[in-house]
Amino acid sequence: MNIDKLLLVFSCKEEEVTSSTSASVSALSCSSASFSATPSANAAFAGTATVQYTGGNGAAYAAGSSVASAITGTPSASGTATFAISVGGQSCTLSLSVNAASTGGGTTSTAGWNVDTDMANIVAMANAFKASLSSSQATSLQYDYTLAQAKLWSNLPQSLYRNRVGLASSTFSTAQWTAFYNLLKASTGTGANEGNEEYTGIIDADDYLLANGGGSGYGKGNYYIAFLGTPSATGLWCLQIGGHHGTNIFTYNNGKMTGGTPSFRSTEPYPTWTSTNTGKLVQPLVQETAALSNFLKSLSAAELTTAKRAAAQNDIIVGPQKDGTFPTTKTGIKASSLTQAKKDLLLAAIKTYVDDLDDKAAAAVLAKYKAELDDTYVSYVGGTTMAEKGDYILIDGPSVWIEWSMQSGIVIRTGVHPHSVWRDRKADYGGN
Repeated sequence: MNIDKLLLVFSCKEEEVTSSTSASVSALSCSSASFSATPSANAAFAGTATVQYTGGNGAAYAAGSSVASAITGTPSASGTATFAISVGGQSCTLSLSVNAASTGGGTTSTAGWNVDTDMANIVAMANAFKASLSSSQATSLQYDYTLAQAKLWSNLPQSLYRNRVGLASSTFSTAQWTAFYNLLKASTGTGANEGNEEYTGIIDADDYLLANGGGSGYGKGNYYIAFLGTPSATGLWCLQIGGHHGTNIFTYNNGKMTGGTPSFRSTEPYPTWTSTNTGKLVQPLVQETAALSNFLKSLSAAELTTAKRAAAQNDIIVGPQKDGTFPTTKTGIKASSLTQAKKDLLLAAIKTYVDDLDDKAAAAVLAKYKAELDDTYVSYVGGTTMAEKGDYILIDGPSVWIEWSMQSGIVIRTGVHPHSVWRDRKADYGGN
């Protein structure tokens, strides 16, 4: 099966490159090629491939540059289209996956999850929270539903990102804080260090930063809550709670949960600290760290080599304001090649993210990801502890997308902290 033609267009820096017998390179890397889109059978396609090469002799290409290739045509069937390319005296074969004929889905499908959730309790707690507010607060809380507003989130503190929608928690009275926490508890999971406990730990971390040199841009008063649409069991609405290092975007429609992503998680300090509020140990992300590490450490040396990424990944790929930019080519080790015990460890790592949803929805979403597990890929770079600067892991399935990237400390400069995002290729923002 082939695409009709492959048109190669070479470019380097600012000059137009023409055919030259003096141009040469020492190596091509077709195996690490990236593509701007994925073709589907029986559909016209035009896309761009990037193939890295090294050892340019300077006649026409500079060492370390890339070769841009335009791929056009209409594939006749799904499978893998292959192209032999030759550049500067070197040759390799480019492989491009072709999807089955489209039925209107794809990686931005509008299907959403459509799973059962504890809707009656969530709506009741949402209405109770709104009833606790003044009229001006209620106005700041309530919006019409738009996707553009749902996308206004960030992992940055509010002092650096000022575009969040909703009501600032700095305006809450004691009674309103209680009503807010009741809503958070109703809409998230009940597990230890997951769901409700995890998110309250993230808020606690911001209070720790406020008390330990972070300044007024940190603290629990810098979180926001918005209702996009009116909470009900019959219509479309979204509960958005966000602030530094913690974002929940829960979408509901006709009494079902249609999306629980994007979801961002981090803490600084990391991994544990003593709360400045309660004096108790706080450790909201220790389970994620352990589960990701346990999976990687279960792999054989050969499997780790297959899973190893070609280059360092210094932050998450599909972060805030990068909606829908999932790479079309999956890399790493495919779960179908693993033993059942190793698959179980991978699913356990995924579960630490899914368990942030309310328990009923979490069970249904985990079952979906389990059914897709054999077609899920894992890649990583750095060490296997997932606790040192530069450690990175990506879990990339037909639906699930989880990234974990260890960063330097910002306020606590001697430490580290993770950036971690959970997305769903088909159900971000409920697939809307």
